[in-house]
Amino acid sequence: MKKKKNKILNKKIHLNYDIKKKITAGIILKGWQVKLIKKKEIDIKNSYIKIKEKNIYLTNYNINNYKINNFKKKKKDIKILLKKKEIQYLSNKLNNKGYTIIPISIKLNKIWIKIIIGLCKGKKKYNKKKYIINKMWKKKNIDF
Repeated sequence: MKKKKNKILNKKIHLNYDIKKKITAGIILKGWQVKLIKKKEIDIKNSYIKIKEKNIYLTNYNINNYKINNFKKKKKDIKILLKKKEIQYLSNKLNNKGYTIIPISIKLNKIWIKIIIGLCKGKKKYNKKKYIINKMWKKKNIDF
């Protein structure tokens, strides 16, 4: 029996970024957003997280067009719930050169929907090549 994967992943994050720290956080959603996330019709590939006025928001995510009574819902930033110390830590790290905050995955549970965010630093081109070569070697060793 196959297990259902209850995650929506950002697949290319390990290729493009070096993850320094992972944080699990809650998110504030509306009913129609919850339905689409449970159907896995959200895409977080190009999304990022921004801090404004001591709050954290998920931006630039893609949700399939969802219509209720022929009205299109507008895509707004999704508020992420974190403690004040965590928000302050992340905002201090963002001031350093090269750091960004990116969503790694969205975990689905029966009741809860959580987002895993990562404090990341971008990789150079030669680091990406090393990552791909190491991944290929690991696949070859498993086959033997």
